[in-house]
Amino acid sequence: MQKNALLRYVGSAEQLLGMKDYTINGGKASGMRAIELYNATGLSFTVLPDRGMDITGLSFRGINLSFLSKTGLTAPQFFTEDRDKGFFKSFFAGFLTTCGLSYMGAHCRDGEENLGLHGVISNTPAYEVCPEVLWEENGSALTLSGKLRQAQVFGEHLLMQRRITLAGEENRFTIEDRIENLDFVPVPFMLLYHINFGYPMLSPQCELLLPSLSITPRDKQAEEGLSASDKITEPVDGFKEQVFFHKMRPDRQGKVHAMLINHKLLTALELIYPIAQLPCFTQWKCMKSGEYVLGLEPGNCHVMGRALAKKDGSLQYLKPGQQQSIRMEIKIHHSLKEINRARAVFET
Repeated sequence: MQKNALLRYVGSAEQLLGMKDYTINGGKASGMRAIELYNATGLSFTVLPDRGMDITGLSFRGINLSFLSKTGLTAPQFFTEDRDKGFFKSFFAGFLTTCGLSYMGAHCRDGEENLGLHGVISNTPAYEVCPEVLWEENGSALTLSGKLRQAQVFGEHLLMQRRITLAGEENRFTIEDRIENLDFVPVPFMLLYHINFGYPMLSPQCELLLPSLSITPRDKQAEEGLSASDKITEPVDGFKEQVFFHKMRPDRQGKVHAMLINHKLLTALELIYPIAQLPCFTQWKCMKSGEYVLGLEPGNCHVMGRALAKKDGSLQYLKPGQQQSIRMEIKIHHSLKEINRARAVFET
């Protein structure tokens, strides 16, 4: 709906769509900036500029879609890199935790560097954060942009510019990142989008659709669950996480579609991403009571650590001044007709 037409029905457009920019008070999230985006269809989520411009609290028409871990939201000043312990103590998960940029995956020692689990970008505050509501001929859009810098003396100098766009009257949003090497030597480049689903979206009534050409279990625990890798159970006390590596089949446009359908809620979330920039895909399945979560994680490298990636030749580098742009789209489908139309891509 065009702006003039919409304003005939409301006093302020914020009645239907907009952004709420606020500061959290209390607990380990105290002092952290949060920006909630919401649109006219009932789709909403919160972006945390102080936590890597990552996303938490994704919901649609009051139904929670994402996962929030037992740590809760945690401000970046509480983060201390310590193998995997530091990351886990501040890993709220949310809908999106960004992992990288010069390393991610398992903690390891690479040369003289001790590298922690999943890097530091998710605990890096953004700057030049800009929220804006745009009105165009075809309708409205909410955009939120910001910059993140990962740098150290005698080390890397990487800049990530993120732009999140929520359609004003459609059930979809995009995440666009541009990562640039500002140094004068090649720099390792590792990036993972840790996308997490939680209850009630995640339940035994779910169907997971992945265009997998092959699936490789990470370890013995995952090997035992390989035949049921796509099955979501009730929570299980003491369940051990299972991790699977997928080789994905893209569509004719070079995009990979992944979708989780909850048949009871008649709601589906579809993730669309470019395989050229994100050739690897990790599935994290944890049916543990209290840590009931499914992670779908496209990335530019495997998650076994930078030392192994360097050894097996899969590690990517950014040359001096080189940029890498990535665009992902997330769609919510909420009718049988929409879901069937979306799942057709998996049947071709």
